Amino acid sequence: MSADRLDQLRGMLADDPGDAFLRYAIALELKRKGELAPAVADLEQLLRDKPDHVASYYQLALMLADLGRTSEAVSTCEAGMLQCIVTGDRKARVELQQLRTSLEGD
Repeated sequence: MSADRLDQLRGMLADDPGDAFLRYAIALELKRKGELAPAVADLEQLLRDKPDHVASYYQLALMLADLGRTSEAVSTCEAGMLQCIVTGDRKARVELQQLRTSLEGD
């Protein structure tokens, strides 16, 4: 079923290539399948294209940490926290701060 879900998401994205949520959903589906490298690449590209997609910073940081790329994960949290200031998303900023603190403690 997960391959079907991934295919469905990709089909919807083909119809609307600019949809940030679909791109995010595809990355999360790849993560769920254990395909971290392509999921990371997708989120990195999404953030290059749409740096205000705040949720992607948190998920990208988690994936980078899972890959042992802790310093990049911390940097991703910091970049996301700055974007939260721009977008006014206080809740996401707190979550990214907590994640960064957790990563720095590891």
